[in-house]
Amino acid sequence: MSIQLSYPVEVEKYLPEIIKKNYGKWVERKFHGPGIIEHVSETGDRVFTIKVALPPNARVSADTLEKFADLADKYGVGALRITMAGNVEFITTSLENALKIKEELEKLGFPVGGWGGALWGINTCTAFLTCQIAVVDAVSIGKAIGDALKPYFTGEIPLPAKLRIFISGCPSGCAGGIATDIAIVGMWGAPPRIREEVLPMCMPPPKALAKIPESQIFLVQVCPTGALTLRREGDKIKLTLIGEKCINCGRCKDNCDAFDYDPKDVGVAILVGGRMSNTGTGPRLARNLVPWIPANPPRYEEIVAIVKHVVEIWRQNAKPGERLGDFIERIGWPKFLEMVGVPKLAAEYMWMPDAARTYLLYRARGEVIFKGFRDAV
Repeated sequence: MSIQLSYPVEVEKYLPEIIKKNYGKWVERKFHGPGIIEHVSETGDRVFTIKVALPPNARVSADTLEKFADLADKYGVGALRITMAGNVEFITTSLENALKIKEELEKLGFPVGGWGGALWGINTCTAFLTCQIAVVDAVSIGKAIGDALKPYFTGEIPLPAKLRIFISGCPSGCAGGIATDIAIVGMWGAPPRIREEVLPMCMPPPKALAKIPESQIFLVQVCPTGALTLRREGDKIKLTLIGEKCINCGRCKDNCDAFDYDPKDVGVAILVGGRMSNTGTGPRLARNLVPWIPANPPRYEEIVAIVKHVVEIWRQNAKPGERLGDFIERIGWPKFLEMVGVPKLAAEYMWMPDAARTYLLYRARGEVIFKGFRDAV
């Protein structure tokens, strides 16, 4: 018996009839308050899309999904979709039904909004749910930030332009890159400790190890800054970590369990001003605003305060349609630092080229930066 595979999948076979009928024929759209868009086709047909925010990492129970499906059947066209931003979009054929869907969703505790000048979504990695190298629980940080920024999603507080936030549990960045408005990245605040008794498990067998140059040992090569070196002591090999070179990227920990970090050094870096769109001055990576601050569960007050403060500075001073990165580009990085409350570091940021900045350079100054934000908020 052979298995027949057919690629590519015919997408149109899964589309609702009204969408299939008007595919490629949409000529106009209208907003009906935050979270509801009317799409008008050249055929005269109209559909309404309702956008609702999911919890961080888009994790919902089967019961919740069934309630969503019931709403889609009762008031919509029997279809819904999950967006890349971790939201759900319902489709219906009348504004009356769209407003009913919105009302029912809000009763369930899910906010509706996220289009135009608003927070579009918060994406996080799975962190502790599935990952053994996560530094912080990205999902719970996303929940705390989402609660604090809810008015920016629902349109109660309008923003100048689109706002996207990514939260990664570690520097691997599985939640997405740093080409986004605000990126929060789990970071260790100090180099790891090496457990010598576990180290042989990550090394080649002794006979092979004796023939391999120290610089070609895999565990040495994975370090991007050369912070790990091997030296032979008779028949034994000792691994040395040069703390001054360590940027806490965690690649050694990814490859060997002999590296342990101290839980008291759990924290995050906060980067701002990135984006992936071609509008304005084009795509760019975010810049390192806060290299490291502690991550204190359950509400992560320090992280939330900084993110909200940055958003408010942008909201109050940006031009209409100006993304956070474009705002920073227009006023200049030193001026932005001054506005958010860290003027003493402006000169160092200005003269230090981007290529030379590492988390190591500013790691020790994390508390100084946070105190500046705390006093400004």
